Amino acid sequence: MEETLWQQNGQLFTRGPGTYKIPGFADIPHVFNVGLLKGVKWAKLRSIQSSKGIGEPPLFLGASVLFALREAVKAARESVAVNAGAMGIVQLYSPATAERLRVAVGDRIVQWAKVEAQEGEKGFFVEATA
Repeated sequence: MEETLWQQNGQLFTRGPGTYKIPGFADIPHVFNVGLLKGVKWAKLRSIQSSKGIGEPPLFLGASVLFALREAVKAARESVAVNAGAMGIVQLYSPATAERLRVAVGDRIVQWAKVEAQEGEKGFFVEATA
């Protein structure tokens, strides 16, 4: 999903490929380990692994991606030895864009690029939150 940003005058800022990053082939991970069930027979089932296709399964599967990204951020923090107490609790909001994930990791590059708002300064964009 993309993150929609609005200007102060109410116009949509992220309305084309010049203002936000479109996922491309380079965004595919080089190593993608997947494990499948082997030797399991689903003889009594009339659908694919008892999938309902509507209702709760799709809702929870969509939410599971956000939780998996949160666990990946925790693991990335541990791998770069970021002090969890200094960064606080991992909070990700949907959409979990690449920028939000990188800031959530909080490695030394993110710390170098951190910009603190001075007194009286306002943000350029308005983020729509529900």
